[in-house]
Amino acid sequence: MSDYPKQPQRQAGWPAQPPQYTSQPGTEAGYGQAGYGQAGYGKTRHSQRVPRRRRRGRGWIALFVTLVVLAVLFVVGDQVARAYAQNMIAARLQSSSGLSAKPSVTIAGFPFLTQLAAHDIRTIDISASDIQAGKLDISSIRATATGVHLNSGFSSATIDSISGTALVTFASLENAAGVQGVTITADPAGGPNAANVDLGPLTATADVVQTGPSQITVRMAGLSGIAAALIGSLPGYTINIPALPAGLQVKGVSVSSQGVVIKVAAQDTTLSQ
Repeated sequence: MSDYPKQPQRQAGWPAQPPQYTSQPGTEAGYGQAGYGQAGYGKTRHSQRVPRRRRRGRGWIALFVTLVVLAVLFVVGDQVARAYAQNMIAARLQSSSGLSAKPSVTIAGFPFLTQLAAHDIRTIDISASDIQAGKLDISSIRATATGVHLNSGFSSATIDSISGTALVTFASLENAAGVQGVTITADPAGGPNAANVDLGPLTATADVVQTGPSQITVRMAGLSGIAAALIGSLPGYTINIPALPAGLQVKGVSVSSQGVVIKVAAQDTTLSQ
């Protein structure tokens, strides 16, 4: 007999090795599977890696778009502030000078916001049309102000220098003289202040000169007694210039093909004058 008890006989059909545990889809991998094996583990981790995208290009694009948006906003804001300031200055000029209509005001230079922050505006262009002064109609005034310094409350401003021209047409001069049938034209051959005065077959020459701080006079010559009676007060007709915007004063006159050109200027004045 054998010293050992008989071992049970292996039943037919039993597997030679115990079955391996396999993981189902969606469950954790069993020991020895590809998920935990050295080679399999490395393969699984590699397959799950997502390459990083380069974000440097996107960063530059975002920065560029931001700068463009900020630039557009700055330009729009600058234009809005400029338009508001121009309207305020025009209203102040109209009220201080008694103009029937608001003048046109244009602030030159870009950007405007930096000038506003410094309380110094480099250049302002001012223009007005159809200014009534009694019987006289000043057709247009155009002036440029330089060195405009705003006060702390932005309610007023001082001007270093302002100069320009005002135009009184011949038609306005004829109407203001109150003489029917008179035609006044420029006389280039007679000089910058010379004019021809025609009344039917009668012709005379005249000089347009400044005779006061805000006064110009038409001085005529070569008239006979009959012609003087027909023309009436025109030989010594005086034009009184009304108060002009920003303290402008008459500095000289000349005659052009359009009419009488009045030179105006002022120094160290204010917008409210």
